Amino acid sequence: MSVAACRPVQKHLVVQETAAISRGASAMQGTETRMIFIVGANVRLMEWAALSLFRAGHIPVLGQWFWPLVTSDNAPADAEFDEHGDPVAERLMGRCDAILRVDGPAPDADALVSMARARGLRVFTSLDDAIAG
Repeated sequence: MSVAACRPVQKHLVVQETAAISRGASAMQGTETRMIFIVGANVRLMEWAALSLFRAGHIPVLGQWFWPLVTSDNAPADAEFDEHGDPVAERLMGRCDAILRVDGPAPDADALVSMARARGLRVFTSLDDAIAG
């Protein structure tokens, strides 16, 4: 399913068997938690996808969430930021398990997808596929 379709936020949680609960396991747990870097041009759409992924048990991340840290008045001038483009995206790609590319034209997001593929990260273009892992 295309992320642009914006269907209701999913609530996929797996209820563990009673035996697992008696061993002290959580009653609700996602099938496999992944840290997923969401890229695209439409921030509202990306945040909607992030909420869906979070409710499905994953850890979604948007680079835009970190921009206040690197652009605040208190942040020192960073030559790396000026020379290398986007250090936030670089760091996130080094930590995330996968990347989700949401719909819409975004050359910067396309470049991040290319970098992710070159690094061997899984690239999802569908929210359903990202949730399923």
